[in-house]
Amino acid sequence: MLAYQKIGSKNKQQGFTLMEVMIAAFVLSVGMLGSTAMMLRGMQEADRTNYEAVAAQTAMNMAERMRGNITGVLAGDYDGGTSTTAAVDCSSTLCNSAGVADYHLYIWGTELTDLLPSNSAPTGSVDVLVAGTDTTDPTYTLTVNWTSNQRTGTDTGSVQTQTYEMIFQP
Repeated sequence: MLAYQKIGSKNKQQGFTLMEVMIAAFVLSVGMLGSTAMMLRGMQEADRTNYEAVAAQTAMNMAERMRGNITGVLAGDYDGGTSTTAAVDCSSTLCNSAGVADYHLYIWGTELTDLLPSNSAPTGSVDVLVAGTDTTDPTYTLTVNWTSNQRTGTDTGSVQTQTYEMIFQP
């Protein structure tokens, strides 16, 4: 049997109106902007976390170097901070404990400059925290400072000083 259509009746069109499509596109674009902002914030936090890990690792490396030169530690050769002035390479030349300490501080300064943001002028310092009751058991703090652009709240960003501190006994 054939189905006949009434003459003069209108077919209803199926599909979306232009207004419905525009509203859906707007909602989708707002959602995409939100997810893009969230991804950007996540990348910034990943960078910050990476820099903190680098600072921690370089401080631990320096602590191990100091433990290897305990004579220089007890003599106060490490007191102060990193150095960017090239020291005598004690890996190929015989050095006293002060020369080894200078070389270690130079290596630490080079590591910080190479691994932390280049515009941040990172620094490291070694300070006696507690001299102790006898001078053979001092406690030291290793501090790494660097600056980075960091978004705070709704600000577009600001330069903030970041600090990592490690307390140890050689």
